[in-house]
Amino acid sequence: MHIESLGHGPDLVLLHGWSMHSGIWQPLIEPLQQQFRVHLVDLPGHGLSQWQAQDLQLDAVVDQLAEGLSFPAIWLGWSMGGLIALRLAQRYPTQVQRLILMAATPQFVQTKDWTTAMPAEVFQSFASKLGDNISATLQQFLLIQAKGAVHARQQIRQIAEDLAAGPTPQTGALREGLDLLLNENMRPAVQQLHCPLQWILGSRDSLIPIAVKEPLRALNPAATVHEIDGAGHAPFVSHSAVCLQLIEQFCHD
Repeated sequence: MHIESLGHGPDLVLLHGWSMHSGIWQPLIEPLQQQFRVHLVDLPGHGLSQWQAQDLQLDAVVDQLAEGLSFPAIWLGWSMGGLIALRLAQRYPTQVQRLILMAATPQFVQTKDWTTAMPAEVFQSFASKLGDNISATLQQFLLIQAKGAVHARQQIRQIAEDLAAGPTPQTGALREGLDLLLNENMRPAVQQLHCPLQWILGSRDSLIPIAVKEPLRALNPAATVHEIDGAGHAPFVSHSAVCLQLIEQFCHD
């Protein structure tokens, strides 16, 4: 797994979301490395990381991360990266000092007992298009991420530029990532966490309903939940200064 480490200070690991790579963190990298030793991860089949079948199944990727970053650190997971970070905190608790989950949720798809999530039929409709035209599907996902956000057009352009700096993800990795998002339920992990936890959510996120705030608080009352007004699914792009402030306050608290 390709991991780039920059800066000096407390260890901070950044996990990107589905179909992305570590270059997506560009708005945060420069300021964060002034205060932290930042570890930029390319998940299997994304960016510069190699791909083999089953590499992006949840426990497989968590084991790779725990081996490659075998020291206590602060972990920040965005979207799908949040699910992975939660599982890592559950299985390797001594390696997670603090956990930041940005535009993330413990369960992405609705079930009878978890309704503040994406309807299953909407998710499956999107996933079914992957085999038809990968580039069109990735472009659609880019638009979905910025949908509803303040300055959406500018945000789409920024994300597209950052993504263009790396290779297109492997098709098998994309499929396994979608399976992970569809099937995983990390609510028990949220309840069992012993480390400090911070959620950072966008008020206009079209993938994760902001109404999930209260269920998240119920799962772990000790956690802090922040809502960034006007942000969509990529608040670190549209509201990077606010995100930086929240990260710094939480990590130095």
